[in-house]
Amino acid sequence: MRRTLWLPALTLAVVALLASSTVALADDAAKGRGAHRGNRLQQQLGLSEDQTRAIHEIYSREAQSRKQLGQGLRQAQADLRRLVLTGADEASIQAKQAEVQTLMADALQRRTNALKEIAPILTPEQRAKFAELAAQGGRFRHRGPRS
Repeated sequence: MRRTLWLPALTLAVVALLASSTVALADDAAKGRGAHRGNRLQQQLGLSEDQTRAIHEIYSREAQSRKQLGQGLRQAQADLRRLVLTGADEASIQAKQAEVQTLMADALQRRTNALKEIAPILTPEQRAKFAELAAQGGRFRHRGPRS
């Protein structure tokens, strides 16, 4: 019995790790830090005012729904942890796990759609730099040299 509970717990940990950057991005926009992020992007990518405004519009258009999605995802993950740790029946665990996966898929789809809207706004050089920044952590923070 204990051995079978490790798989959902391990899956939950991996899913939480993958979702963290998407949820964090949604939280940043929802808490008003989107403008600061836009300034960093403007500097790091060399964006024009029009490009910055267009990207800000994309991120802010659905800020409230991203915030609600993030809250729902965190709650579902907490519920799943509770179910696993309290030894709930396998059907309840699987149902909650499916809910978490659905919410994560929705978050990923929203992020992908936003990137599809942003890509045509950028020059090829800016797109390459944007992809590089995203690969360094997804939140566009200066972290110093990588080792």
